[in-house]
Amino acid sequence: MKNKYGFIIGIFISILYFIIHLAIINDYGVSWDYHYHLYAGLHHLGLPVPSVNDPSPVPFSSPDPRLSINDPFGPFTQIIPALSQVILFDKLRLFSLDSAYNFPMLIFGSLGVGILFIFVYETVGLTAAFISSTFLALFPSYFAYLHNNMKDIPNAVFYTVSIYLFWRLVQYTNIKNLIFAVLAFAFAFNIKINSILIPFVCLIWFILSRFQDFLNIARKKNYLNSIKKKYLVFLYFIFGPIAAVLLWWPFWENPLGKLLELPYFYSHNTLNMPVLLMGQIFYSGVNIPWFYPFYYIGITSPISILISFIVGLFVCFLNLRKKNFLYLLLVIWFFLPLVRYFNPKSGAIDGIRHFMEIIFPMCFIAGIGATFIYKKFVKNRKSKILASIVGLIILIFLIKNIIEFHPYQTSFFNYLIGGIKGAEGQVDIDFWGTPQKSAMIWLNKNASIDSTIYVAMAQSSAGIYLRPDLLKKLNSQSIENSDYIVILNRQSFYKADNLDFYIKNKEKEGKLVFTKSINGVPLVRVFREK
Repeated sequence: MKNKYGFIIGIFISILYFIIHLAIINDYGVSWDYHYHLYAGLHHLGLPVPSVNDPSPVPFSSPDPRLSINDPFGPFTQIIPALSQVILFDKLRLFSLDSAYNFPMLIFGSLGVGILFIFVYETVGLTAAFISSTFLALFPSYFAYLHNNMKDIPNAVFYTVSIYLFWRLVQYTNIKNLIFAVLAFAFAFNIKINSILIPFVCLIWFILSRFQDFLNIARKKNYLNSIKKKYLVFLYFIFGPIAAVLLWWPFWENPLGKLLELPYFYSHNTLNMPVLLMGQIFYSGVNIPWFYPFYYIGITSPISILISFIVGLFVCFLNLRKKNFLYLLLVIWFFLPLVRYFNPKSGAIDGIRHFMEIIFPMCFIAGIGATFIYKKFVKNRKSKILASIVGLIILIFLIKNIIEFHPYQTSFFNYLIGGIKGAEGQVDIDFWGTPQKSAMIWLNKNASIDSTIYVAMAQSSAGIYLRPDLLKKLNSQSIENSDYIVILNRQSFYKADNLDFYIKNKEKEGKLVFTKSINGVPLVRVFREK
């Protein structure tokens, strides 16, 4: 009965969260990667993709997305948003192009908040469930990525679903739970390669949490009982990968070849891309510092969530001594995906985006930490009132972050780095290209007919918002010979065109005509040359 109530509340939370995001869906735009995954999705659906022999619909930088439709990304990453755009925009005209494409991410992300609530409710309790799901719902990066991240939000959600269903398989071992756990992993794997770690998280946890059973097997003590009790769990590690490969198979002309291509592709996909970290330029896949993910978690998490998480980690390690193995699962789930960054040749760009799956266990642990603090200090009615006031203040600040940075919550930085002002020059303020939508809208209103526009970065995704006459001449001239120049605040990419010098020089000349800023820090600039 308890689990039934948790499920109902979780679904209600998901629906409420979805309605909120649906109301603001038009405030967001498409990301830098839009054309790459749109064209691949259309290809998987058997729909036409613009030919490389025809004029490019928008200016593409290398690699041309028309030539990368067979890159081994998870097929569902590409198919689902592309199909949504075809139905909701091309056919029915219910949404704008970008909102139609982004719509499925709202569904995935909203379900994620409810799923986390259900998981925490079943394992820890109601208070921790509400806090954990609230932390996730108001985590700035998560909030924004619901609207423009076709890869990492669905992956993070189904990563969590897979962990949750495996936990249920271990707790309530039956055929039904085995099937659900296997299917969840198969689906997650076909969203993004990050999910390949799910069986490893589950296996390490299962072995460590059932260590006594394995000792019994080794000593031939209660051998049959130990095997009989959990043989269905062992089958997960056989049928999970098989199901993932079977689901992968129909989407490729050479499915085995694409599977074998995965290690090379993902180790070279971002190779040598510049990464601004602590004011220095590093290179993805070459010399990324081991602390990269921990640094980004530290500066992009709201302080209240970060403190609660640290306390929650303490509670987890405390409970490990008591052999409460749920907490062991949370620790493995959070830390294992980050182990790869101890290799400096790991690919790493775009802040926390490439390890979004750890936000779920982080908020789970933070909910445990906040609940621990609450129970530790609430001893009477007066302290309960005080705790409620503090909780309300924290909630207000979390909502304030969302409103203040809307719709660019991916550019949120906390006080540990001095907010967004302190972050400028230390890390990239934006790397997703979405603020350029506002610059294109400004140009549509203010640029004269047939003006020449130069967009320094992510010109293809920016171009879909331009008037036809402006799009026709987009990036047709050099930066010096264009009428308007648009520059995203991604400083790691400035070196190629000497943009640092250009920005300082043109601002002195008074040629800055438009900025989209938060707290005085530009996300995107537009300069007028002529």
